[in-house]
Amino acid sequence: MADLEEAGPVDESVLTEQHLHRSSFITTEGYRGVQFVEHGRKLNQWDMDHPAVLDLLRQSGFYGISRLRRLQLDQSLLGALVERWRRETQTFHFRHGEMTITLQDVAVISGLRVDGAPVTGTTQHPWIEICQELLGVVPDGIRAGQIRLDWIYQHFHHIHLDAPAGLVAATARAYMLYQIGCSLFPNPTGYRVHLKWLPLLADFDACGGLAWGSAALAYLYRALGTASLKDKVECCCFATLVQIWAWDHLHVGRPTGVGAIADMADCPLGCRWTNAGGLRFGANVRTTDIEFYRDELDQQRETQITWRPYTDAVLEVLPAFCVQGSEVWRSRTTLICFHIVELHVPDRVLRQFGLLQHIPIHVETIRRFTSQGRPDEHWGHFHAAHIERWGQRLQSIIDQHLIVGDDPVQATSIYMEWYWQITRRWISRPVQRPPLTYQPRGQTERALVDAIRQTQYSIRSLVHDRPSYEAMIDVLTGIDIDLDSVLEYIPTIPVATDIRGRDFGHASTSGHHHRQTPTSAGSPSPSDVADIPAAPERFPTRPLDLDLLLPPPVSRDHFTFVYSRRHAASSSQARPTSRPATIEETQAIPEHREGVMIADLDAMADIEAIDDIPIADLVVEGGRRRGRGRARGRGRGRRGRGRSRG
Repeated sequence: MADLEEAGPVDESVLTEQHLHRSSFITTEGYRGVQFVEHGRKLNQWDMDHPAVLDLLRQSGFYGISRLRRLQLDQSLLGALVERWRRETQTFHFRHGEMTITLQDVAVISGLRVDGAPVTGTTQHPWIEICQELLGVVPDGIRAGQIRLDWIYQHFHHIHLDAPAGLVAATARAYMLYQIGCSLFPNPTGYRVHLKWLPLLADFDACGGLAWGSAALAYLYRALGTASLKDKVECCCFATLVQIWAWDHLHVGRPTGVGAIADMADCPLGCRWTNAGGLRFGANVRTTDIEFYRDELDQQRETQITWRPYTDAVLEVLPAFCVQGSEVWRSRTTLICFHIVELHVPDRVLRQFGLLQHIPIHVETIRRFTSQGRPDEHWGHFHAAHIERWGQRLQSIIDQHLIVGDDPVQATSIYMEWYWQITRRWISRPVQRPPLTYQPRGQTERALVDAIRQTQYSIRSLVHDRPSYEAMIDVLTGIDIDLDSVLEYIPTIPVATDIRGRDFGHASTSGHHHRQTPTSAGSPSPSDVADIPAAPERFPTRPLDLDLLLPPPVSRDHFTFVYSRRHAASSSQARPTSRPATIEETQAIPEHREGVMIADLDAMADIEAIDDIPIADLVVEGGRRRGRGRARGRGRGRRGRGRSRG
């Protein structure tokens, strides 16, 4: 069907802003990616180690974030991620479902408090008096309520161990304001920070009761949502959080050499990435190649996703400030940060909490306001209804839906059938360059790769040697027997083959060009999936017309595989099929859904052979069994198809 060849969404009821989203314009002339802005280099130059100041940071809830150094940003990885961010759902849309940065991620990675009073208030104060009272000095050049970050560093980064209490308190506030301006809430106007945050730092105990992590997440959601739209070229946000989240959850872009979790006794988990001195970057990291990341994410397998990196064992060794407020991690609630209100939607990413994913409810639209033209607005009063909802956050904890049951295969199939209709299925165009290195995954995949290589070897021998008609028939029959022997022991059944008259051109190498078999209407079954792979490019003109040797077509379908998954959770064996499926049986297969196919085909890679016989051993190896009077074919005892070559 035509809709399977489209990037989507096919059903536009969820992603209603596709016409505005940058993924619709990637292939257009003049498209510009997004540059993430975080003043991490400035922040890293201020290494806070004053004992008295650190005590005040603990009291204020900023100690954990003070231990987290900022990363050198992988702009290509972050740019590929923002192309998948959808502000309609507050999630990234990947091949196997939605994922997002949650309150749990903020708490565990940064150590910021995520449960507490909202970060809000007015943006208008007598700034000179406020600065004199809380900083002990009035900054130069206060402009529109903002001061330069360089001024803060120059005046407060050096403090003596025996400094008086007033200077210690002022330095602690200056350092927290510096953290806010450099990383948590970076200002798009440049190296400046707004003084609206300073009154919230006046009382250290009250500051420690604020949900700074929730505010940072609201700010991040707003920044990602804005940057995901066309023509936006900048994203000012807590970018280190995004990059560490990606490294924790995704295979692509992730370095090795990360620090041990056991060393995180006094630091948030993110420090194992930022404080590790031995990070090594392999072939999966391409900091200047956004196309590489697009392609990798387009072809991502579910086994390359770490849905739940923070296991119970990990959480047990983290400091208390990382797990404080864990009750709200799965709360479907509002996130508040002055004029910004965004929705936290853990019900869309339940797999990140170790639960089965159900089809989530619709995300209600929250009107987005800006602070421009509202200098005297008190946002705590303006957003009173949303703040009231935040106050009821413990009454909106999301759990696994009762209708899902306990069968993960069934739950995934139902979810993927729905998801594949509403999502943007892929971002990049079909890959034009060859893959870097291919490594078969699982015995089934290795067997298929070996079979393809052997078939290629035999065909090239035919073309090169120009054999007689009888010899050609013998070789082709041998190829058929070899392929049949492999397919007999893996969970695929060749139903019908017709390659006569095919157009062998323009195959997609990114795995998106799928065709659908004619089937009856109805709900798909997780045990039956039909898929037609794209054909390879037609070979150049050869001396031999191989089409003359092909049998008449059996079916109008080009090529159909029916994959039968065994539902028994304890079984990981691939069982041989007794016979090929008939055309009538093929037509009776429930209607195919490509989302279910993705989950099923990925699962095939880990199926093991039975009777301790590796599937790869069933494949003829390099043509060594051809000729010299050797018996041909495998499985002769089963099917009596052995023959000898004289």
